Amino acid sequence: MTKKKITIVGNGFASLFFISYLLPLSVFPFFTAFFRRLYSSYDITVIGNGRFTYFPAIPEFITGKRTRTDITVDIHPFLWRRNIHFVDAQVTDIQDAGRTVLTTDGVYTNDALFLGIGPAFTIDSIPGTREHTFSPCDGPGAIEAFLYKLGGLSDGVIYIGFKLNKRDGFVAGRGGQMYECACLLDYALREKGLREKFEIHLFSPDIKPGATGAITDVLLERGIILNYGFEPKEFVDGGMLAPDGTFHKADLVLFTPGISAPDWIRHTCLPVSKGGHIDVNRYGCVKGLENVFAAGDCSNHEDPPSWVPHQAHMAQLRSNAAAKNMRQVLGGKNPTHTYRFELSCILNMENDALWLHAASDDKPPFWGIFPRHSRKLIRVKNMFERLYLFYLRHL
Repeated sequence: MTKKKITIVGNGFASLFFISYLLPLSVFPFFTAFFRRLYSSYDITVIGNGRFTYFPAIPEFITGKRTRTDITVDIHPFLWRRNIHFVDAQVTDIQDAGRTVLTTDGVYTNDALFLGIGPAFTIDSIPGTREHTFSPCDGPGAIEAFLYKLGGLSDGVIYIGFKLNKRDGFVAGRGGQMYECACLLDYALREKGLREKFEIHLFSPDIKPGATGAITDVLLERGIILNYGFEPKEFVDGGMLAPDGTFHKADLVLFTPGISAPDWIRHTCLPVSKGGHIDVNRYGCVKGLENVFAAGDCSNHEDPPSWVPHQAHMAQLRSNAAAKNMRQVLGGKNPTHTYRFELSCILNMENDALWLHAASDDKPPFWGIFPRHSRKLIRVKNMFERLYLFYLRHL
């Protein structure tokens, strides 16, 4: 029997979860890897950079609890254990209704295509973002540069903020990480005895002035100044300009803009939503194309609740459905698997933690066995991280 050819673009959360759910067995330790080579229904090719970064842990660089080495995984062994061919290249075009993928390393055809290509940040939505701000979402290098500059300050004003892309009706951005960065910065400065010498501001145009809630409470408890509803007109050297032209002094700005799909998809056969994402339906199928699926930061949701994100845990749920549906369509059936909407993450404040959770079915995380507000949640978060990275490195 001829094996079905599957091409996977990207090697981030969405693609790696997709691989795990697509294969009959998700775990392949070194000593059993040869069995995978004897039995395989698919000929799989992954196109990416070969390096996985565990982005949820990047805020912990601020307290020194994580480093670049801790959160970076070479995924070549992971793919080898699964008999998956890897291509170190960038995709330049997708043609023939998804059947042909053009890259900097050649042309690849497929019977089915999965897109987990990650995000592009709308950096130019506020002028000066590229030149005058740092973002943890740019990877370890950006947060390391922020901390290097912070180390040269004995006092100052630090603004931490985010902007979301809500044009597709859901939360396309990294608000949770920025809350965590603000709280961990507060903790790190207190540990050094410098907190009283710094102002920390949290700003976002996507939070209504006067908003309340558990996150607002913990920010206020830490003396973080809340600039809810504020969007700079421009970031400039030494600070930012308000819409009325008022200058706000800032010695450092840690900021992440909204998310869309990478610009190159607009020149392909892929449909693009009004928010700039790959347009998919509730089954993860790219609209108007056969046997093409997408999940994660690059794609939108169909009829989402306004609070739902699309990265990390949500990417896991979506990739699970997409993998099941790809198996169905390759078997000549129609896709039937949808996914639940869920926001679930632990906000680590080092001396405290919150489990932020919302779900379309109102079910609590892990059947409610964990508290929703406790420092013990930091151990739970660390456990999830260690297990997942161990899985990628060894199984």
